[in-house]
Amino acid sequence: MEPKTQSVDEQILEVLENGPATPAEIARKLGTAWATAQGRLLRLVGTGKVAAIRKGRVNIYVLSSTGGPRPKTPIWAKIRPLGALAKELENYFPPGVCAAEMIQTERRES
Repeated sequence: MEPKTQSVDEQILEVLENGPATPAEIARKLGTAWATAQGRLLRLVGTGKVAAIRKGRVNIYVLSSTGGPRPKTPIWAKIRPLGALAKELENYFPPGVCAAEMIQTERRES
C-alpha cells in the first residue's frame, strides 16, 4: 500500500496551524510558486477554513476561528490600545466635526 500524500491545501493548513503566514512564507515552506500559494489560500478563504487579514500591502492568512486558541500575534504587528489609536488619528480630522457632517461634505463635493 502506498503512503498517502498530502494535498497542497492540507499542507497549507498544516503550516497555518503554527500561526499566521503570508503567501510568500507559505510558498517558501512548500517549495511552490507565490501565485500557487496565493490562489490556494484564496480558495481556502472561500471555503471558510482560512481567514485573510490585510496589513498594509501584505495579506496575512490565519486559520478560521473555531472557538479554540487564537493564533499568536506576529512580533512585527503593533498592539496598541484604542485610545492611543484615536489620539493618533486626531491629526487627520478637523475638531468639532462629526462623521455625518464629513460624509455630507464629501457627497456634496463629488
